[in-house]
Amino acid sequence: MAKQSTPPAKYSQPIRDYVGRTVKDDKEIVDFVPNSHLRIWYNTQTEGYTMHHHSAAEIIFCVENSYQVAVGNKLYNLKPDDILFIPPETLHSIKGSEGIRFIFLIDPTPLRDFIDYNIVETVTMHPLLLSEKSHPMLYERVKLHLQETTEIYFRSQSMWELQIFSRLIQMYADIGKYNFSRKEPYNEDEHSRQYYEKFANLLKYTDSHLNEELSLDWAADYTGFSKYHFLRLFKEYTGMTYYDHLSHKRIQAAQKLLSSSESVTNIAVRTGFNNLTSFSRSFKKLTGMSPTQYRNRREELDHHGMSKQIIPLSAPETFQ
Repeated sequence: MAKQSTPPAKYSQPIRDYVGRTVKDDKEIVDFVPNSHLRIWYNTQTEGYTMHHHSAAEIIFCVENSYQVAVGNKLYNLKPDDILFIPPETLHSIKGSEGIRFIFLIDPTPLRDFIDYNIVETVTMHPLLLSEKSHPMLYERVKLHLQETTEIYFRSQSMWELQIFSRLIQMYADIGKYNFSRKEPYNEDEHSRQYYEKFANLLKYTDSHLNEELSLDWAADYTGFSKYHFLRLFKEYTGMTYYDHLSHKRIQAAQKLLSSSESVTNIAVRTGFNNLTSFSRSFKKLTGMSPTQYRNRREELDHHGMSKQIIPLSAPETFQ
């Protein structure tokens, strides 16, 4: 059991039936608070966490001391007050260090019912590091939401989850508004709002129909744009091409399925690939390994956990 000092009384888990982490190979089954969609930790563990992934979105809020977090093939040096967003199903590890950090584990399922979240997720599907220096205006708002969230969680009063998700929804809305405020074709007029709704509806549909054809011609027709206009606007709104986005979402879905015993061929079909060759090629392009290697990846990681990891698509340049 990793060493961790006893947290201050006000940061003790309000729900006391937690018995420990459940990790098989490198897949963690997140123990959310019973009948809820989240768990928040006041964490002082010194040994760190080995390479693992889970279905929850994770946010690390560094409070005291600096330490390193590996996400995919990139190493992040977190300093006090830095905030790191880690996407679901992405391999990551925390190197041991004395200090304090809050760790938020959030089930994104309820958020996906909001059409706006499908747009915001084009940003948060990549690791995102926020600091006072890198994103000063956005950072202060996100920090405030997370601070309020921890206060509500550890007070554990009635309606605590609704109060927390109201903060989380506002936080993601702030991230989305910040992202789109930096895009040339977007402003708060009716014309831009129509564009936004077209892409939000498209992303919501594709997320729940990944096993279908979803061709570029179909997507352009769905939004009512010419193919050329669609390509340009999709890149502006999401920071990536349509096929890159679709491939990322499909591979992300396949990563989750590869934790099961289902055959690789069936997983390829279920995630919208026409054949195993296409699936394997796309999977390797995104992750740096074949689907079979990914399934057995725990044995392939070196002692630093930095070889043959998930390699996420580059973060959208418009958000940097």
